[in-house]
Amino acid sequence: MKMFRLLSIITVALAISLEAGAIDIKLKKDRAAVDGITYALSAKKQTASVVRGQEAYVGDIVIPEKIVVDSVTYYVEDIATGAFKDCPGLTSITIPNCIIKIGNSAFEGCASLTEITIPEKIKELPGDLFKNCASLTRINLPEGTTKLAVDVFKGCKSLVEFEVPSGVTEIPNSAFEECSELRNVVLPSGIKKIGVGAFEKCTSLEYIEIPTGVSVIGDDAFEGCASLKEFRLPAALSIISSDLFKGCVELKAVEMPNSIKKIEHDAFNGCSSLDSIFLSNSIASIGSSAFEGCSSLQKVKIPNSIKELSSNVFKNCASLKDINLPNSLLKIGNSAFEGCASLTTLNLPISLKEISGEAFDKCNSLMDIYVPSATPVKIASSSFSKATMKEGIVHVKKGYATNYNLDKQWKKFLNIINME
Repeated sequence: MKMFRLLSIITVALAISLEAGAIDIKLKKDRAAVDGITYALSAKKQTASVVRGQEAYVGDIVIPEKIVVDSVTYYVEDIATGAFKDCPGLTSITIPNCIIKIGNSAFEGCASLTEITIPEKIKELPGDLFKNCASLTRINLPEGTTKLAVDVFKGCKSLVEFEVPSGVTEIPNSAFEECSELRNVVLPSGIKKIGVGAFEKCTSLEYIEIPTGVSVIGDDAFEGCASLKEFRLPAALSIISSDLFKGCVELKAVEMPNSIKKIEHDAFNGCSSLDSIFLSNSIASIGSSAFEGCSSLQKVKIPNSIKELSSNVFKNCASLKDINLPNSLLKIGNSAFEGCASLTTLNLPISLKEISGEAFDKCNSLMDIYVPSATPVKIASSSFSKATMKEGIVHVKKGYATNYNLDKQWKKFLNIINME
């Protein structure tokens, strides 16, 4: 009889426990597992935070608005940092509107997650939130969203289109990096800054309209966007950052405003479809390798504001036939035009003082060089290809040929003649 009563008490206790939720009593004192979700509990505030469980979450997860543990009601307010990180078996998650905060990397690496809706009270998306959610095709954000953090959508390889909420003013670093299927992005008019690597390696992105108020576009922002065909730089922009369009092999046209004052290194490196570029007189400097490998570029007019051409700036621009060098130019850097195989004629400005090594190396079609200065321009032994030095003609003003024939480097040219 006593044994029967004991069994009855245990049965009732278990029933009460099940009504309150399946609590894992092996967890720490301030934690509880209810219906497969682990929570950190605050007894003082009677609030609960969804945290990482002992095992990865799988299947379809529904977060409740409140839970009951030991007859105490706890209200669920947030999802902790890394709560669902690296849960490849998580297929869906329903987040209630009572959630007011979501931590960094909360859903990072949830490779099977395809769609998610963020509740209205969330105004800022933290860093790495959806990083490497490779199957995510739809992200529903509230209209009141005001901030995105770094790497927030990085590696979302299945994301095809995205409209940034109107309250957002900055696209952070690497926000959409490696979103390889991303084809359509709508940016609100209030955007002022696009961060470093923001759209790097978005290989399916063909076009994106940049709001006129954007004054900063960070390094590598569109590097490796292999499908990008045209681009209009905003009027508020003053610097074209390094590696900005590097490897954009389909980029054919870039509209550049007069506000641009500087083009940094490798900005257009490898843009092999770019056939023309307008450089305004507002540009004061062009960085090394800025146009290296632009193999379709045929004509370049260097602005009068440029005093020095950096190393490799037009290296391997194999289609370049016409170069207009300004009278402001003082120096041509190492390998500046190396490999410009279509270049046949070169007019050096009277202002030029120095041509560095390999500047015109492998320009084997270069056969006519016009030099206006009586004093020979300083050159290195490797400034020009052997073919040019052997077969080309150096044209100097009448009476100046002797000066060049006496120069240690220029005299290596076999044909130096006075112009009539």
